Amino acid sequence: MINEHPAVPRHAGFWIRLVADFLDSGALTVVSWVLEYAVLGVIYWVWSFTQPEPVPGLLKAFDPLMIQVLNIGIYMSLSFPYYVIGHMKYGTTFAKRLFRIYVVNQGDLGALTMRQSIVRYLAYFVSALPLGAGYTMAGFHPEKRALHDLIAGTSCIRR
Repeated sequence: MINEHPAVPRHAGFWIRLVADFLDSGALTVVSWVLEYAVLGVIYWVWSFTQPEPVPGLLKAFDPLMIQVLNIGIYMSLSFPYYVIGHMKYGTTFAKRLFRIYVVNQGDLGALTMRQSIVRYLAYFVSALPLGAGYTMAGFHPEKRALHDLIAGTSCIRR
């Protein structure tokens, strides 16, 4: 499936990619919240048995910074394999697949290498700075490539 490509690729535009990204990141966020509260719940449950006095409520028992760090750690632990393996092995993610968007090697429109997939994932952070300008440039680039696509040598096409 990933090796089939048209003579002239139809590049996925900014808006369709934005919707797909919202769906992917939204799903990952919900899963990370569920896992975060499961971890906090277990820690709270164990901690409550070791305290001689009544303990505060779940959210008051933890430092907000610790909760945020835990959430970021869980989200990164989920998103790294989701995007890296998804783009390398399948050429897409669940939400991109809904819109028939595939991430391909810019040179030959073939599958991504592991290196390209990892570089593309890490370049997401560069695209986010400042204020998502690297993502926004996909709306103005002639081949609809965002900054992370340029860095990793990839392109998003529709099939």
